[in-house]
Amino acid sequence: MAKTISIGELRQNPTQMLREVRRGASYTITDHGEPVAEVVAHRSPRWVPSEDVDALLRELGADDVWAREIAADRAAVEADDPWQSEG
Repeated sequence: MAKTISIGELRQNPTQMLREVRRGASYTITDHGEPVAEVVAHRSPRWVPSEDVDALLRELGADDVWAREIAADRAAVEADDPWQSEG
Protein backbone atom coordinates (compact mmCIF):
# COMPACT_ATOMS: atom_id res chain seq x y z
CA MET A 1 0.00 0.00 0.00
CA ALA A 2 1.40 3.38 -0.97
CA LYS A 3 1.93 6.00 1.68
CA THR A 4 0.48 9.45 1.03
CA ILE A 5 2.46 12.67 1.20
CA SER A 6 1.39 16.20 0.34
CA ILE A 7 3.45 18.48 -1.84
CA GLY A 8 4.10 20.67 1.21
CA GLU A 9 5.37 17.73 3.26
CA LEU A 10 7.52 16.62 0.36
CA ARG A 11 9.08 20.09 0.10
CA GLN A 12 10.03 19.98 3.78
CA ASN A 13 11.90 16.66 3.64
CA PRO A 14 12.26 15.00 0.22
CA THR A 15 15.37 13.11 1.34
CA GLN A 16 13.51 11.04 3.93
CA MET A 17 10.86 10.01 1.42
CA LEU A 18 13.47 9.06 -1.18
CA ARG A 19 15.35 6.95 1.38
CA GLU A 20 12.15 5.07 2.14
CA VAL A 21 11.42 4.60 -1.56
CA ARG A 22 14.91 3.21 -2.04
CA ARG A 23 14.07 0.64 0.67
CA GLY A 24 10.91 -0.39 -1.20
CA ALA A 25 8.21 2.03 -0.04
CA SER A 26 5.96 3.81 -2.52
CA TYR A 27 4.25 7.17 -2.16
CA THR A 28 1.24 8.93 -3.60
CA ILE A 29 1.88 12.68 -3.79
CA THR A 30 -1.21 14.81 -3.25
CA ASP A 31 -2.07 18.43 -3.98
CA HIS A 32 -4.88 19.69 -1.74
CA GLY A 33 -5.84 16.08 -1.02
CA GLU A 34 -6.01 15.12 -4.70
CA PRO A 35 -3.55 12.42 -5.89
CA VAL A 36 -1.24 13.76 -8.60
CA ALA A 37 1.74 11.37 -8.79
CA GLU A 38 3.16 8.04 -7.68
CA VAL A 39 6.76 7.65 -6.55
CA VAL A 40 8.19 4.14 -6.65
CA ALA A 41 11.69 2.69 -6.65
CA HIS A 42 13.43 2.57 -10.01
CA ARG A 43 13.84 -0.92 -11.35
CA SER A 44 15.99 -1.79 -14.31
CA PRO A 45 14.11 -3.60 -17.02
CA ARG A 46 14.53 -7.34 -16.92
CA TRP A 47 15.27 -8.65 -20.37
CA VAL A 48 14.37 -12.19 -21.23
CA PRO A 49 16.15 -13.94 -24.09
CA SER A 50 13.85 -14.58 -27.05
CA GLU A 51 14.66 -18.29 -26.83
CA ASP A 52 13.17 -18.38 -23.31
CA VAL A 53 10.02 -16.59 -24.47
CA ASP A 54 9.70 -18.98 -27.41
CA ALA A 55 10.11 -22.01 -25.11
CA LEU A 56 7.45 -20.68 -22.72
CA LEU A 57 4.97 -20.01 -25.52
CA ARG A 58 5.53 -23.50 -26.91
CA GLU A 59 5.05 -24.98 -23.43
CA LEU A 60 1.78 -23.10 -22.94
CA GLY A 61 0.45 -24.32 -26.28
CA ALA A 62 -2.16 -22.86 -28.57
CA ASP A 63 -5.19 -21.00 -27.30
CA ASP A 64 -7.90 -22.51 -29.48
CA VAL A 65 -10.65 -20.24 -28.19
CA TRP A 66 -8.65 -17.12 -28.98
CA ALA A 67 -7.69 -18.51 -32.41
CA ARG A 68 -11.40 -19.02 -33.21
CA GLU A 69 -12.19 -15.46 -32.08
CA ILE A 70 -9.45 -14.06 -34.33
CA ALA A 71 -10.68 -16.13 -37.28
CA ALA A 72 -14.26 -14.93 -36.72
CA ASP A 73 -13.11 -11.30 -36.50
CA ARG A 74 -11.11 -11.64 -39.71
CA ALA A 75 -14.03 -13.26 -41.51
CA ALA A 76 -16.32 -10.40 -40.45
CA VAL A 77 -14.09 -7.76 -42.02
CA GLU A 78 -13.81 -7.34 -45.75
CA ALA A 79 -10.19 -6.48 -46.41
CA ASP A 80 -9.12 -4.78 -49.61
CA ASP A 81 -5.71 -5.38 -51.12
CA PRO A 82 -4.09 -1.93 -51.21
CA TRP A 83 -1.62 -3.12 -53.84
CA GLN A 84 -4.22 -4.46 -56.23
CA SER A 85 -4.44 -2.23 -59.28
CA GLU A 86 -7.81 -1.27 -60.59
CA GLY A 87 -8.62 -1.76 -64.22
